Amino acid sequence: MSTIETMMQSEYLRLGRSIARLREECLQRPKGSLVAKKRGNGVYIYLIKRVDGKVITEYVGKEGCWKAKGIEAKILERKRYEAELADAEANIAKLLKMMKASGVFFVEPTR
Repeated sequence: MSTIETMMQSEYLRLGRSIARLREECLQRPKGSLVAKKRGNGVYIYLIKRVDGKVITEYVGKEGCWKAKGIEAKILERKRYEAELADAEANIAKLLKMMKASGVFFVEPTR
């Protein structure tokens, strides 16, 4: 096996592990987005998400509360992980095309 084939196979395995880790990280973060609504004299924060095709609204707290700030940070983390995941999936698709074009056939080892 040539050096290039070995490098392609190790990169394929690395990208596969990275994709699995990023998917797990995305699942651990809350889905949806935060919305501020004015009710009476106060502004309240709600988490709006879609579950089984239905839009669900969950009360988070008043504007500026720690819980709202924490959820906002986690949502930003999820969006960052989703962007990294899309990039990794695009890279693995390019790598598979390169492997196919060069005639490198790689069977992932079973665990």
